[in-house]
Amino acid sequence: MRRFQATLPILLLALIPTQTPAQTPTQATGASMSAASATPDHAAVIHRFYEQCINQHRSDLLLDLFTPHATFHSSTGDAVGIEAVRRTVDNVHAMFPNHHFTVDDVVVNGDKAAARWTMTALNTAPIAGIPPTGRPITNRAVVFYRFEGDKIAEAWLQMDQVGVLRQIGVQIPGGPPANAPSPAPAHPPQQ
Repeated sequence: MRRFQATLPILLLALIPTQTPAQTPTQATGASMSAASATPDHAAVIHRFYEQCINQHRSDLLLDLFTPHATFHSSTGDAVGIEAVRRTVDNVHAMFPNHHFTVDDVVVNGDKAAARWTMTALNTAPIAGIPPTGRPITNRAVVFYRFEGDKIAEAWLQMDQVGVLRQIGVQIPGGPPANAPSPAPAHPPQQ
């Protein structure tokens, strides 16, 4: 059990998509309201979280993006409150100092949104008690969000933990050989 407690930061990585040039919000100020509809632009908030907050190490933006009682749900349990969000972001930076998240897709429906992202990094810190290997890793995840107004109130993370473990050399019983790349996504990102 203790061995897998270290996977919480990995699990929470799914909360960190980034924007690609084709997905860049059109508002230069990063405002989260769509001018055409005067409703919250949830996709812009998600992109801002990953591109500015995570990729650019801008933790000062968390209060602009999350409610004070934001909750992250993952396979290792729930993290509640803005300080838990901050610790998660800090853990990502510590575990993967050279990380880069790319948001592959965002779909919004009312106060809910879903994002699919890809993270690339070097394994420079222990993962699940396994010493760093210096190997490049690619991680993929899907995150579902619930918004209150223009801020993230909840997120549910599903991440390819087994794929990351295989990439750092862990042999998974019944699985393909360790160090094999994770399978490519079934559908390439749409432009």
